[in-house]
Amino acid sequence: MMRPRIGISSNLLYSLSAICMASGAIGASMLAPFYMDAKGFPLAVVGMPLLVNGVGALCSDVVSGTLASYFRSSFLLLASVVIALVAALLGYAFQDSLTVFLVAFTILGLTEAMFSLAIRRIVFVQSTPEEQGKAQGQVAAALGLGFALGPTMGGFVGEWWGLDKLFLLVAVPQGVGLVFILLARGHRTEKPVERSPVPLWRVGTGLMSQAGFLGAWLAIFQSFFCLVGVTRIAFPFLAVRRGLTLDIIGTMVSISRLTDTAGRLGGGRLCDRIGTRRVILLGVFVTVPAFVLQVFGHGYIALLLPLCLMTAGFGLSNVGSTTLALQIADDSSKGVALGLIRGGSSTGRMFGPLLTGILVADLGFHWGFVALGVLSFVIGGGVAGLFRRQGEDV
Repeated sequence: MMRPRIGISSNLLYSLSAICMASGAIGASMLAPFYMDAKGFPLAVVGMPLLVNGVGALCSDVVSGTLASYFRSSFLLLASVVIALVAALLGYAFQDSLTVFLVAFTILGLTEAMFSLAIRRIVFVQSTPEEQGKAQGQVAAALGLGFALGPTMGGFVGEWWGLDKLFLLVAVPQGVGLVFILLARGHRTEKPVERSPVPLWRVGTGLMSQAGFLGAWLAIFQSFFCLVGVTRIAFPFLAVRRGLTLDIIGTMVSISRLTDTAGRLGGGRLCDRIGTRRVILLGVFVTVPAFVLQVFGHGYIALLLPLCLMTAGFGLSNVGSTTLALQIADDSSKGVALGLIRGGSSTGRMFGPLLTGILVADLGFHWGFVALGVLSFVIGGGVAGLFRRQGEDV
């Protein structure tokens, strides 16, 4: 059996595996709150599977950032997909147990974060300095395409075959993604770098003490806090109250994830042209009016347009924050930098669904969305202040 040639074919296979991973994970995450709702849990806690998913991702960010200093990124990719596949199959077999259900979602968060960290490091190391933003935009777009396909898959699976099939929605794409990674085994990723004698915790502390890095961390936290909270809790339940069905809601969320993907891809190119910090600030502040406009939508278009504007901003700040973090870190600390910046996204993923559910349950959808807009504005002001302290654009 011939191995794929190193280069475009292997990169394409890794990108296809990224689409599979993201689509299955996001599709299942969309169905999880509705599954909890069908089991009789109140709106304020239906985001519990997403909370534990974020906990798993946050733990993985710390561990994977360290492992990246010891193992090839291709090994981390393969391990993440195999573990996710096993967890999804076990989750499907024992999903009537709430404990197994939540543990499976925790493991899926862990593997998704490990996969994302590994693939981002591969493309960054292989790109030239003048194309680092473009390379990060391309891999983020591949993941974003999977994020766009996932809600549609989840909506149709939930509407046609039932909410209890959500773990199969993870297992089938993960199995296909595993095949793509095995076919790409001839791909030569970078060897682990020689670690600095400085302890890793001190390296991480040094990075977080830099104003620019902390600003990137806060920006990606805002991006994922609002992205996950809105697309998986606030918007779907708002749309249900507007009379829309799950398949239609899933399609709308998928369209919004396409604009998120466009923001990631365009943001990567903008980082090389106008600077990463400007891209990050644009991404944060463009979401503020979108939150206010969202609650006034009643028809399909009026609901969709603010959501798309919002997710485009999330895409810009996502790729900008990741690129800036990698640019600030030196060669020996890029794994730690990726772990920390992924920690910001996972922290947002962890608290976003839970706090968004509490906001819309206590304040209603109107003031809940306004509160998210105010929070984004405050975080954006803090990020701008940190960047101003950092000095010149990276």
